[in-house]
Amino acid sequence: MLKDDFFSVNILYKSEDNTRYVLKLSDFRFIFGVLLRPLASFFSGREYKIYQRIADIEGIPTLGPRYGRRGYFHLYIDGLVLHEFKGRLPEDFFVRLKAIIEQLHQRRIFYLDLNKLGNIIVGSDGLPYLIDFQVSIYFKQRRGILGYVTDKIFNGLIREDIYHLYKHKKRFQPELMTPQELDLTKRTGFNKWYNRLFGHPYRKVKRLIYPSGSNEIIWYKWKKLKDKNKNIP
Repeated sequence: MLKDDFFSVNILYKSEDNTRYVLKLSDFRFIFGVLLRPLASFFSGREYKIYQRIADIEGIPTLGPRYGRRGYFHLYIDGLVLHEFKGRLPEDFFVRLKAIIEQLHQRRIFYLDLNKLGNIIVGSDGLPYLIDFQVSIYFKQRRGILGYVTDKIFNGLIREDIYHLYKHKKRFQPELMTPQELDLTKRTGFNKWYNRLFGHPYRKVKRLIYPSGSNEIIWYKWKKLKDKNKNIP
């Protein structure tokens, strides 16, 4: 097992040609969560559709097939999640990550989960990769007044992605921050409202369910387990 969090479990598989894939199974990982599996199936299908919209973007792991109603495969990326990375990041790391985020936004995807360092992989090639789109939101292009309102909401929300992008850059590469980027590490009034209304309640509920933390921080723990158990695929 690679990762076990509030919404899903991720398992490493190896094909006959030794290509490694991740199987992501949507599930509610708490007591009586099994009763919500129809809802988990809905979220998995929804995430897969979002993934299909962005599968050709460089920095998004190659998408594989569906697995039942609650799962799908994507290519495993060799590297470390950002919170485990101890070395010096390439100078253009966040420039490249920004390019990934901008392409998501161009396709009207609000990523929403960029605050988690465990969703950003530093590949063994030094490039950034983005994973986990379960809570991401696709905003359909609309016309008229509804389109105007939708665009206003979408443009306000993606500012949250930008905020977290530069918050991470400020933490890992403070010497490379420009004055303009430093300004973007400050939340707007809209984003403060969004964080109070959705961010804080979500984190409180999650802490109640996972008082000691989930397995999100051990996305790559298979590396340690593999040394002890040669039967791990």
